[in-house]
Amino acid sequence: MELGVTGVMLPDLDFAGQIALCRELGVKFYQYRPRIIPDDQRGKPFDNWGNHKFDLTPERFRNEGRQLTAQLRGAGMEPWGSTPNLTVDMDDEEIRLHIEGAVAADLRCVRCNPPAYPRQPFDYAAFLDHVVSRYAYVIDRISWPMGIKLLIETHAGSLASAPGLAWNLVHHFSPNRIGVIFDLPNFAIEGGVTPHLAVSVLGPYIDCCHVGGARRADRPQRDEFGTRLIDRAFCAMTESDAHVPAYLKALKAVDLNPPLLIEDYEPGLSGTDRLRRGVKYLRQVMGK
Repeated sequence: MELGVTGVMLPDLDFAGQIALCRELGVKFYQYRPRIIPDDQRGKPFDNWGNHKFDLTPERFRNEGRQLTAQLRGAGMEPWGSTPNLTVDMDDEEIRLHIEGAVAADLRCVRCNPPAYPRQPFDYAAFLDHVVSRYAYVIDRISWPMGIKLLIETHAGSLASAPGLAWNLVHHFSPNRIGVIFDLPNFAIEGGVTPHLAVSVLGPYIDCCHVGGARRADRPQRDEFGTRLIDRAFCAMTESDAHVPAYLKALKAVDLNPPLLIEDYEPGLSGTDRLRRGVKYLRQVMGK
């Protein structure tokens, strides 16, 4: 499995700085993150979800994607899709903007997640049917005619938080047209199952992996009945509740070889330091 990185975890570096760091560390793949910096975050310290030195808006990505990918390839790297803040229930024009950006950058895939599930009991079957129908429309009318595969991330809070829930969506389509970002830190937050079951469920739909760490953390308060309450905290892969080596072993056992895109959000460290740490750890785990 080759190593890569998602641009969102390097907020303190411009694009040239990100490429230079990846070359130094031997990172092969780069996943773009077109996004709009929130107005209240501009000028503030760089942050994964806030201010970014590399201000890659969706419009800029569409206009400059070809040149950006040329810079990557000139450094011996390859792009592995993009992960915009895009969900399938957004309007057609917004989805098309991100697909056009991917085409400009010579990509093969774009993350387009399902919507969040309601925060109270709901009619799952009806909601699922609606979302599957929407994916069918987007794939047939927008993404596939432009040669772009959609990706669904196993993301906490979404309709695809667990492997089985993701499969409920993707199995209606060919793996050539829709795939799954197999996100290990999210499995430590919501939807985790044993690694061999996870890879058995999703199999050929696993397109790439996001690799980082998350763990349980006690809240200082308890509920009205005295029951312990749990938060989650991002951490090093060595401290994660989702055992990274077991997931990589399970992927190998079924002959899957997806790129491992490092997405480490532990606070208190720079993106550079987190990437250095992640590359060293994963190479040890993979025996390289």
